[in-house]
Amino acid sequence: MRKPYKSVFGAALIICVFVLLYTFKMEKVKTRRIKIRDNWFTSNGPPVLADTHHFVNTKSNITSGGDRNALLQHLSERYGPVPFANIHPRSTDLTPEEQNRAVTCLRNAVKDRNVNGSRFWGKEEHIRTTHHTYLRKKDAVMIEIGGNRGDDAAEFVKLYNPRYIILEPLEEYFKLLKEKFKNNSRVTVVNVGLGIKNEVVMVNIEGVDGDATSKFTGSNGKTPLYITNATNFLMNLGVGLFDVDLLTTNCEGCEYEVLETILSTNLINYIKNFQFATHSTLKGLEDPLGRYCKIQELLRRTHKPTYQYRLIWESWRRNDLL
Repeated sequence: MRKPYKSVFGAALIICVFVLLYTFKMEKVKTRRIKIRDNWFTSNGPPVLADTHHFVNTKSNITSGGDRNALLQHLSERYGPVPFANIHPRSTDLTPEEQNRAVTCLRNAVKDRNVNGSRFWGKEEHIRTTHHTYLRKKDAVMIEIGGNRGDDAAEFVKLYNPRYIILEPLEEYFKLLKEKFKNNSRVTVVNVGLGIKNEVVMVNIEGVDGDATSKFTGSNGKTPLYITNATNFLMNLGVGLFDVDLLTTNCEGCEYEVLETILSTNLINYIKNFQFATHSTLKGLEDPLGRYCKIQELLRRTHKPTYQYRLIWESWRRNDLL
């Protein structure tokens, strides 16, 4: 008859071996994730970002064309197989409780916007850069959607100097940003914006230094605005293999498409902090108040606000970090 202590010892030994093998495997995965992440933060950027049309092409779509396959092949050859299978859709249907809160949000939306606008602008607007002290850690990763002339970016670099990807869809300002940060190897500038689909929209430069240029105010201009699907871009970047410490969006209405697209998948779980403006008075933007209130409820499932000027500017942090 087998002695009990031998059976227990054998089971414990098997468990220990399993734990060691699993730990070794996860360390290899972690190393590969870090290599993939770091590949995007070189002085010249990765080869696939050298040409905007790798992302946006009027004749092909990254979701079905060869661009995504080429990128996956490049990553696979350099780092081994890249498992994107952990990214999957998630429901955006509101529960009855969420729906009730969204109705209340909508009822108070105009009042909230007026009150918070007067509080925020000229008084407390610098919170959008000074709030994010967690970016001081050595390996912090930040993505900004809508770089414009780089005023916010310069402040983020001055305060924290994170590993920084700036997306700017207007070529004129993309070139300005490239020149502005050419001596900072931690900053990568990409001539593309994010949205719900791949498209090139012809717009007119509007506002001071183009800061009011938007695809929603008209599409009969002379300047191309390059846009690609938000989820595809982030997956191709490797998000899901590593976390983004801050994703901040200030893109004249594209915030709604970016948020809705990301919130329709579990990619939102890999964004530690999500900061965004709202531009809810923008002409041509469809149902901004209703969409804002639904976005609030979808974000509540995984994040909580760390500062909030409703319908003006706000930032949300992942629940496990609070």
